[in-house]
Amino acid sequence: MPARAARLGRGLRATDDSGQHLRRTWFTADWQAQVDSPEFVAATKFYVDLVREHGEPGAAQAGFAECLNTMTQNKAAMWYDATSAAGLLEADDSPVKGKIGYAQAPVKETDASGWLYSWAWGIQAASQSTDDAWKFVSWTSSKEYEELVGKELGWPKVPAGKRTSLYENDQYTSEAPFADATLTALENADPANPGVQERPVVGIQFLAFPEFADLATGISQGVSAAIAGRGSVDDVLAKGQKEAEDVAEDYK
Repeated sequence: MPARAARLGRGLRATDDSGQHLRRTWFTADWQAQVDSPEFVAATKFYVDLVREHGEPGAAQAGFAECLNTMTQNKAAMWYDATSAAGLLEADDSPVKGKIGYAQAPVKETDASGWLYSWAWGIQAASQSTDDAWKFVSWTSSKEYEELVGKELGWPKVPAGKRTSLYENDQYTSEAPFADATLTALENADPANPGVQERPVVGIQFLAFPEFADLATGISQGVSAAIAGRGSVDDVLAKGQKEAEDVAEDYK
């Protein structure tokens, strides 16, 4: 459930009865697991309750594609997700093209939400076609490729966020109403200092150590089950705390 896994890691915030703003992080700077901390629990319960009350039907099974379909079918008023979705919403064949506004994610204690993820090319050292692979990567990351996509498919479909020059291209900025919002989000993301607490490794919603993907996926699946009414947040995070503590032992 990729969309749900991503959202769980977004530095959620919640407010307790006294009005004090709560914060959560996966680990402290010295690798103390925080998955069952009051702040983490409050933030996760806030998220689960929010999705149950205001989310789409079947939210626990809704990934990126499902949310995109819901939005383009006019069955949702708001979609909080990655900037990469905007080009699909503004494509020529999108029923909601020109009908959507774009804004930064809301924040309380930081200057920006700072959420950041990326897709990238890689060439295996063992490949027998490294020269051809490099030519392909060079072409698909070039200005010429962007011009081709803009001409053949429309400028909103040009892959966003890979070249600064794209945001200096008048054709792109005039036809992609999300361009300024995307650039602002990219410029304000700071993986080294994303929140209000020190962390043991670089990363915002995805922490840069090998075991994190499996750890976060397991907890996210439990949260998805809680959204669907199968299990409780307390039980999910208690189990996740033990798993996080086991992982942290190797790094202390």
